[in-house]
Amino acid sequence: MFQSGNLIPALTSLDQVRLPLTFDRYADPRDPRQLLAEVGMANKADRRPHQLSGGERQRVGIARALVTRPQLLLVDEPTAALDRQRSQDVVALLAREAHDHGVATVMVTHDHEVLHQCDRVLTMVDGRLNAAEKSSV
Repeated sequence: MFQSGNLIPALTSLDQVRLPLTFDRYADPRDPRQLLAEVGMANKADRRPHQLSGGERQRVGIARALVTRPQLLLVDEPTAALDRQRSQDVVALLAREAHDHGVATVMVTHDHEVLHQCDRVLTMVDGRLNAAEKSSV
């Protein structure tokens, strides 16, 4: 999952979320419309990327990443373009995916306000990975 969303300009938000299903015929897909609703984008399903804000594009990208029920998510700054409440909502969604569906999730973030929702937190300072600061579950 990319920080910028990496959306295809010609596709609507709904088509962006549906796209991975054309490549993974063995997927047990989630409902693309429901995923857009979960990230607060149901009312913009017919919009193209140029009609969305950076945070909206980011949320469409998150829905697209979840549609095939992946086993592993690598997430780069999922809250970078979001306000505080949306940031909390998005990280809560990722945490639910991890806990309810067994999705292993590795998230890189500078947003310290969402860390309480993470099971394990590692920090990197001056290029060195530090020991776990938090562990739960």
